[in-house]
Amino acid sequence: MRLSSLVVVWLVLNTSWATQDAPKSHIRFFNDSAKYTNFYVDGKFGCFIPQNPNESNAWCDAEASTGKHNVSVKGVKLRDQSCELSVIYRGFDEPGAEAHLSKGEVLRCMSFVTD
Repeated sequence: MRLSSLVVVWLVLNTSWATQDAPKSHIRFFNDSAKYTNFYVDGKFGCFIPQNPNESNAWCDAEASTGKHNVSVKGVKLRDQSCELSVIYRGFDEPGAEAHLSKGEVLRCMSFVTD
């Protein structure tokens, strides 16, 4: 019984250390709309971008693990929208995916891979 308890503790600790060493990627969010926008990754707050009616390349990054994620936007008088994207670790500091809220307030998600 004691041995099995030690094995469980070892597995939990080993998994936690492995997760900390896993590469992190980012999702870069752009807002070209005239509305303040909160961006969410899998239902959790990612980042905020103020209104940007001049389309002046306003962006923010949210950390995300590699894999598929649901991205959504919320804001005052902004219709709720979401899309799915895949974050792919590329070995660089650059994001592995992007989400754009257009001037017309349409959310688009893009995943990309480079060699």
